[in-house]
Amino acid sequence: MAITLKGLTWDHPRGHAPLIGGAREYEKHHPGVNIHWDRRTLREFGEAPIEQYIDHYDLIIVDHPFVGFAAAHRVLLDLAPFLTREEKLHLEQDSVGPSWKSYWYADGLWALPIDAATQVASYRADLLDRYAVAPPVTFDDVLRLGNRSRSMGKVIVVPACPTDAISLFFTLSANLGCAIAEEAEPFVEAQVAREVLERLHALISITHPRSVDWNPIQVYDFMTSTSDAIYCPYGFGYSNYSRIKNPVRLRFTNAPGAGNLGCAGTMLGGTGVAVSAKSTKQEQAIAYAKWLVSKEHQRGAYFREGGQPASLAAWTDPAVDAEAGQFFSGTLQTLQSAYVRPRFDGFVRFFEAAGIEINRCLRGEIEDKNLVRWLNTNYAKRRAAIAKK
Repeated sequence: MAITLKGLTWDHPRGHAPLIGGAREYEKHHPGVNIHWDRRTLREFGEAPIEQYIDHYDLIIVDHPFVGFAAAHRVLLDLAPFLTREEKLHLEQDSVGPSWKSYWYADGLWALPIDAATQVASYRADLLDRYAVAPPVTFDDVLRLGNRSRSMGKVIVVPACPTDAISLFFTLSANLGCAIAEEAEPFVEAQVAREVLERLHALISITHPRSVDWNPIQVYDFMTSTSDAIYCPYGFGYSNYSRIKNPVRLRFTNAPGAGNLGCAGTMLGGTGVAVSAKSTKQEQAIAYAKWLVSKEHQRGAYFREGGQPASLAAWTDPAVDAEAGQFFSGTLQTLQSAYVRPRFDGFVRFFEAAGIEINRCLRGEIEDKNLVRWLNTNYAKRRAAIAKK
């Protein structure tokens, strides 16, 4: 009797195309198994509670900040017991940066890394070449380019909507050598906050005015649909926009350094494939999840169908890199030194609320000192609530 595995992913070609397209390959080699994938919005992917899906799906694409909740409430299957020592070692060695480690929490493995991303820089090579401008290496270079771009009749742009505003705060903190730890108390020291916010205000002051409204997809769509923007210093990388088949494409490169650590410390993104704790087809779901993250599939059909692999073998494959317009070689150094944000149960809600407050600060709606007070107070409350459980 045939079975159907139902999965839930996010609604962007990078999120759904490789899963839907690759499902045909899996079904071909596994008669009797049918794969069906549904989609949820990018906002729902980042913020909606996992527990509302576990009764309806066998597999769920998640990002690593949800693992604290998964560990506390057992809504996802701990995959560690279902992997051999050799499989774990292989996946760890084939991981891009800390992707593999990011799904481990409280001695459990709550997803397998399927997609790797962090905040990297991007630019229109055709426009920078025209003005004989090199991509910035440091944060000060970014500010200089932002000011110079105006004389060219161009702008630089950065995604700084609430989700990306908090991501920028984490990135700059870590890049300055003051990475915010899960057990941080306070959340951020006054001097660090001052340095981070000074840079963020300076950046926003020279970028496109819609930066505070936009996410990375909106920024990249703007950069490729017009010739107004020439550079973006920090945004979660999307290899979809750099592929050589695109009539207008972006070039992605390592993030600029705000401190003395080069590109190190940008906040890790990406996704993992998890198995619902309530799935009645866990054996088949686990087998399929392992296949999805295998290096053969990751650098094969997964990439060809529009995916952004989490496999180091895919990232370092010359043919894959060439097809992606050197996206992988151009940003690998940044990925390898990415920062993993806190993941405790309750962090996702803090992340969402903090993003709104930081975005308000960048808009000039609240003062820096009030923002810092809010961040420290509310982070402490979230941590204290967890300690009481």
